[in-house]
Amino acid sequence: MRVLIFGAAGFVGRNLVERLSKEKHEVTASDALENPYGQSTKYVRVDVLDRNGIFEAVKGNEVVVHLAASPLVASLKDPTLNMRVNIEGTLNILDAARKHDVKKVIYSSASSVIGTPNYNPVDEEHPTTPKTPYAVAKKACEDYLRVYKEVYGLRYLVFRFFNLYGPWQTYLSGALVPNLHKTLLENNEFQVFGDGSSTRDFIYVEDVVDYFNSAMTKNVENTTINMGTGIGTSIKQLIDLGSKVLGVTPRIAYKPSRPGEIGNFVADTKRLIQIFGAGPRTSLEEGLRKSFSWLSAKQSGAHA
Repeated sequence: MRVLIFGAAGFVGRNLVERLSKEKHEVTASDALENPYGQSTKYVRVDVLDRNGIFEAVKGNEVVVHLAASPLVASLKDPTLNMRVNIEGTLNILDAARKHDVKKVIYSSASSVIGTPNYNPVDEEHPTTPKTPYAVAKKACEDYLRVYKEVYGLRYLVFRFFNLYGPWQTYLSGALVPNLHKTLLENNEFQVFGDGSSTRDFIYVEDVVDYFNSAMTKNVENTTINMGTGIGTSIKQLIDLGSKVLGVTPRIAYKPSRPGEIGNFVADTKRLIQIFGAGPRTSLEEGLRKSFSWLSAKQSGAHA
């Protein structure tokens, strides 16, 4: 397939470009950042708010993967810019996709669209009450995709990401797993917001890109699929497991909970398993070992 990946310089994008290239898809990577791939991958540098640039980039591709986003933390600082990138940018991509007869748009949404869960595990039909500007934008884009299917016939697939981690998620991301690795190695206090009992559903990125790869050619469309494991892990359990992997004793500093953060829910994975035949295969301990190994190698220059 001729596949265009927006957000290709990001964490999931780096893993997906690598995976799809191995499968011999004709991959074009795109991002607003400078080309991180060198000559190994066809690359188009374009901002999702550059409508003409987006239309040009989409031309000739069969599948468009939309991973580009302004993140949650940025949405709290500047909701308006976050809205423009996440909603206007998405509409630019959808309009380009329908003009150029793209076969399918695969969109990365977020479990935070749920808000406070009414029940567990959370299935795809759970009511949505987003609690951050970021989550509001993600939910709006899910609705736009449905409407574009109903009005224009644009085929789509939504993967609702739970807590992804793995290679290419660097210290600079501020994400939980890289932050844990760095803090434990340096024997610093790990800051826990709340009492550490809040749970997350952690899914390893290589499992995620396997599902993306299957979705390229599989006849699955016009639906939303939870991208999680169905296993809840508390922050305290994650710290203990990370400490075990590294063979260290953690030091924890408890802080007040942060606004907009909601834990204590996991993905209902019935639809994921029904469509793709199996759930994620990587255990959290195995995934942490691989992630920590990658982070250590990157620090030593092997992945620089």
